[in-house]
Amino acid sequence: QILATLAQTHAVRAMDSQRTSAILRSVVYKNPDYLNVIAVDLHGEIVASGRPVEPTNLADRSHFRQALSEKRFVVGEYVVKRTTPRQPTIAFTYPVLNQQEEVIGVLAATLDLDDFAKFFNVTALPLDSFVAVTDRNGTRLFYYPPREGTHPIGRPIVGKVWEAVKNAQEPGITIDHGSDGMRRIMAFQPVRLDGEEAPYIYMWAGIPEAVVLQPANLILARNLILGALAAALALTITWLVGGKTLLAPINRLLAVTQAFASGQLSSRSNIRSAPGELATLAAAFDRMAEALIEGQERLRTIADFTYDWEYWVGPDRRLVWMSPSCERFTGYAAAEFLENHDLIERIVHPEDIAHFQKHIIQEGTGDRGEHVDFRIVHKSGHTVWMNHHCLPIRRPDGTLLGRRVSNRDITDRKRMDQQLQESESKFRSLVEGAPEGIYVQDDACRFVYVNTAALHLFGAQSPDQLVGMPILDRFHPDAHEDICARIRMLHIEKRKVPRRERVCLRMDGAPVPVEISAVPIVFDGQNWSLVFVQDITERKQTQARLEQAQKMEAIGALAGGIAHDFNNLLFPIMGLSELLLEDLPAGSPERENVAEIHAAGQRAGDLVNQILSFSRQAEHKKVPIRFQQVLKEVIRLTRATIPSNIAMHDDLQLDCGPILADPTNLHQVAMNLITNAYHAVEQSSGSITITFRQIQMPQADAAHTTPAPGAYALLTVADTGHGIPASVMPRIYDPYFTTKAQGKGTGLGLAVVYGIVQEHGGHIRVRSEVGQGTVFDIYLPLLQRDEGAGTMAKAVVHPTGSERLLLVDDEEAIVRMEKQMLERLGYEVTTRTSSVDALEAFKAKPSAYDLVITDMAMPNMTGDELSRRLIAVRADIPVIICTGFSEKMSAAKAHQIGIKGFLMKPLVRGDLANMVRKVLDAAQNERAD
Repeated sequence: QILATLAQTHAVRAMDSQRTSAILRSVVYKNPDYLNVIAVDLHGEIVASGRPVEPTNLADRSHFRQALSEKRFVVGEYVVKRTTPRQPTIAFTYPVLNQQEEVIGVLAATLDLDDFAKFFNVTALPLDSFVAVTDRNGTRLFYYPPREGTHPIGRPIVGKVWEAVKNAQEPGITIDHGSDGMRRIMAFQPVRLDGEEAPYIYMWAGIPEAVVLQPANLILARNLILGALAAALALTITWLVGGKTLLAPINRLLAVTQAFASGQLSSRSNIRSAPGELATLAAAFDRMAEALIEGQERLRTIADFTYDWEYWVGPDRRLVWMSPSCERFTGYAAAEFLENHDLIERIVHPEDIAHFQKHIIQEGTGDRGEHVDFRIVHKSGHTVWMNHHCLPIRRPDGTLLGRRVSNRDITDRKRMDQQLQESESKFRSLVEGAPEGIYVQDDACRFVYVNTAALHLFGAQSPDQLVGMPILDRFHPDAHEDICARIRMLHIEKRKVPRRERVCLRMDGAPVPVEISAVPIVFDGQNWSLVFVQDITERKQTQARLEQAQKMEAIGALAGGIAHDFNNLLFPIMGLSELLLEDLPAGSPERENVAEIHAAGQRAGDLVNQILSFSRQAEHKKVPIRFQQVLKEVIRLTRATIPSNIAMHDDLQLDCGPILADPTNLHQVAMNLITNAYHAVEQSSGSITITFRQIQMPQADAAHTTPAPGAYALLTVADTGHGIPASVMPRIYDPYFTTKAQGKGTGLGLAVVYGIVQEHGGHIRVRSEVGQGTVFDIYLPLLQRDEGAGTMAKAVVHPTGSERLLLVDDEEAIVRMEKQMLERLGYEVTTRTSSVDALEAFKAKPSAYDLVITDMAMPNMTGDELSRRLIAVRADIPVIICTGFSEKMSAAKAHQIGIKGFLMKPLVRGDLANMVRKVLDAAQNERAD
């Protein structure tokens, strides 16, 4: 009550050292029974004390740890006080909680063991008797009368006595030799704080067995002496008197004596009329009989009221005595056992009978006490577990009197053991089957237990390779300091530690990234730690891929921005060069120069499309194309970047037929294959060979190859590099799989090539030998002659018109160039370089325009917003939107907001002319309808 009250005070809950010490000094002064009262923090350091103390730490005291973990009042065990003065004490602890019911400290009070003497009235103890108290471990806390020579305070009691008592939950009696060798009958009483808890102390009282039996022994000796005197007196009287008056009473006395000796304890002389001496003798005999019966009753009372089931077996193995408590254990009365001597064996459980009979045989030949556990079947039919303890009893001369047997009901204990085993079995099955690595570490930072997943994680073949070994051996040295700090947190503060990423080392030294967390547990009775270790290799790889994808996305966004600006630059170059081609005479040097400019602009436009394709922001279209033309461009580009010490050879069949493909995809296939070949020969200064030819896959070869019979364009890229190992070959097309050094590749090149070839209905083969180089063969199906001929032979026709157009673009060069294109086609063109100005001009005269052409990316107002406002002013106005690149705009999105045409920059005059005429004609048809 004192500790509970103190734990609620503000000073103690604030762990205020000065104020708390003042309160504790007052408590100790008013309660002199306490040696001291102290306040301790979570680390075991003394914060405040009622008496002066030396600095010390109590973190290892069991009562301190128990109060922290269980958050309740705890009674300690025998301990020598560390603080001054050093003396044997018993401690009591109480947790201090904050408003969130978290433990913030502990209050501890210590009591001098000498004060136990105040609690006992021991003035009338028989000789060599005692009263004592032990703690929960059997350590002697108090013994009266004091006997430091044989019964010192602070030392454990006799082990055999403690073994028989330590699991007892109820009061009982035991008979055994004490520390001084004297045999005593001892009663014990477990004491609890709560009915559901285990006892925290045991109270004892013991009386020498000889003291208990002394009255009966004295009576027996007196009776023997009186019997002898009676016989002598009877002979004397017979010899002196010889008369009838004395002979009858003497005969009566002798008959009664014989009857009493034969077991008829109710026999009495009842002699009243005999001479004085004879009457005195008869009365003495009757008193002797009464005293003997009284002594026997006293002994039987002690024996019959034992807590356990006790019985006595004679030397002939026949039952001599049975305690009445047998009925509580077995359902059978003592008389039933005494009438049927084999009943004990008959109630033994059938599964345990062989075990019990073996014990009986060994018991008959042994000369020491034996223990055995077995089951009996109660009279009602249920099963009871018994702990059977038998002890041979001998006279001082060694003659065997039989065996004293004590049986104790241990059904609850066995049930708890079974539940514990089942719990442990479930725990092991759960832990052993867990996909995550789990191990237990002791306070010395060593492995104690390792589950199967942890064995695999650490690369061990069996637990023996890890159990007992230091934990730090299996973790990277960089993490040792942090791991040690976390272990101290587990063992001292008794709280779990958060998850951390670490690198563990397998038995072969290979590093494995892991995520580790731990919680404090009690394992095999020890305060150790349960640790969870998860292999996060796959997660790390996924994170790396995600980071790479984010980089690619960022590069794509950058590529889109570059493409937009580059298209704006290319547009006037290509458009104006196209106009110049019309103006310059055929065959003139100027026309040829302009033609080269126009061709370079087209190649630059294709390069922009490749950039957009790389960033997945361009629409892929398959058109009839001659692959050799793409190859010539790729070879020229790569030759400029590959060092001259690496030889490049090409052999291209220029008259190879067309294939149906996306030019950008073909460019990417060739570029990736040549780049991989370069990386393969980079260290050895080898050579790269690119060949391209048209082949016919014969019918005979079709059964042995993947490509179907028919005409194919075959691209072969060969190198003389290091080759591909057979173990790596199955994974070369896996995304993000690469054997290249950091910065040399992402593992996407061959995966992209494989996907493009499959998408185009082609086939890819690879041949490689380590040290001999690698050859990639790409088969792409050729178009039939009639498939692409019509498309490629169509004449270019530019449709014209005379309608009024409003042209909007923030680039003046583009506006001038587009205006020239459109005016040459016959249209009347009004231009604006500001979307805001264009909207105002249109609002002023909505009917003055037949079509609006606008750029997408413009300041102040984007093209799509301008289009919405134009349509809001005049619903039937057709709009064409142009863009070099925009994530916000596509043909589908343009159609959704009412835009009739969509063009990608850089524009050629033919595309612009066709789109303008198409949109105008569609608008006229709608108005006519």
